[in-house]
Amino acid sequence: MTTLDKRENAFEAEFAHQEELKFRARERAVRNLAIWAAGRLGKAGDALDAYARDVVDADITSPAIDATIKRVAEVLAPHGIGEKEIRRMMDRLMSAADLELRSPGQPSS
Repeated sequence: MTTLDKRENAFEAEFAHQEELKFRARERAVRNLAIWAAGRLGKAGDALDAYARDVVDADITSPAIDATIKRVAEVLAPHGIGEKEIRRMMDRLMSAADLELRSPGQPSS
């Protein structure tokens, strides 16, 4: 294996690692958004967990973040929570999840 091959493999490995971190951060943020939304809906315990699982599963199936935000907004609209507030919360949660996953010594999930 040449030095160029080793370098190419290292870049590919780093790219794959970064993509996995992005995926994990997004799914963590979506789950936290769903938990936040479930709290606003008055869900707790098993109902909260089930709602969070449903939102994460739907996000994985249809990974457009706009679709996830609209899905949550439809449920929260009757409670006076709009898409703008949901987007702000998602941005905060995404930043926090990204920071958690990239910080050394943090538990991974």
